[in-house]
Amino acid sequence: MSDEPSPSPEAADKTRWHCLLGRLLEEPLTRLNVAVQTEVDVVSGSPKADIILIRRTGERWTEAQRAWLADGLRDSLARELLIEFKFSESLNDDALAQLCVNDHLYRAKQHLEPETLQSFLILSKTPRADQLARYAFHPLGWPGVYGTNLPLIHRLRLMVLNELADLPHNGLMKCFASRATEWRKGFVTLFDSRPATLSNDFDWILSGIRRLRMKGTSDNTDSMGWTIEAVMDLGRLAWFEAMMNDMPEEELFRFDKMARIREEGREAGRGEGEAKIILRQLTRRFGPLPETIRTRISQADDDMLERWGDRLLEARTLDEVFTGDPLPPAPMH
Repeated sequence: MSDEPSPSPEAADKTRWHCLLGRLLEEPLTRLNVAVQTEVDVVSGSPKADIILIRRTGERWTEAQRAWLADGLRDSLARELLIEFKFSESLNDDALAQLCVNDHLYRAKQHLEPETLQSFLILSKTPRADQLARYAFHPLGWPGVYGTNLPLIHRLRLMVLNELADLPHNGLMKCFASRATEWRKGFVTLFDSRPATLSNDFDWILSGIRRLRMKGTSDNTDSMGWTIEAVMDLGRLAWFEAMMNDMPEEELFRFDKMARIREEGREAGRGEGEAKIILRQLTRRFGPLPETIRTRISQADDDMLERWGDRLLEARTLDEVFTGDPLPPAPMH
């Protein structure tokens, strides 16, 4: 599921948004005895499908579990929920056919009764009214949740993230809506209601996804190949910057480390924060760095580090990160 960084080499095709969504669901639900998988074998010997599988162990969803499941999911009687998540596509024949096939093959492989599995097509983008009518999708009991009676796809449910009600249990899903007004509501809800028992990793990946959404359009980030690790690093950097910007000055001076950051022009903080993360992510993406590049980063001021961090979001080559910026002074011999 990098920070100011950018994608890593092994995932250069496109960002796997279903993995980011699954990673956010995984931590709170796993603690509540619900398994979350982002790669699922629908049939032996086949490639794993880009789907999310949520599977409980009890007879019904508990209130604690339902608190992390959006409308439609939390109200299903099925023990297993199969999700096909489309971040950049809208409603179309291929998406429905793929989910219908996955639903059938997974049930057959696992020997599941039909009522044991409920499959959902979840869309970031809102389909047009004529698209909904084409597949006879009609609203169910909750905003943004649809069903259909058409043969072959009648078992499927449709969820439109832009239309979900602004409620706490919908917050996690709404972070992936296409409309800025809606995904911002999701992040506000999650940051405000996050249980203290969740780990820093959850905060970092949530912050990383938020920064991705804020930095550019969905189309720009979709093709960049952001991995979970890269997004988590992005979140760490966002956390560090927020801490430094928001902490009152009197509190900064309570701590020796923070006092040193103030007194030394934030050299220590930068060394542990922006510079370290940028070095790691450049190496991860472009391989071992020339000593001249490492020197530039170690000698850079805060503004330059921030500029390079922004460029890392879209840079395709090492040169694109540093183009136009001055070289450090030549070493003395």
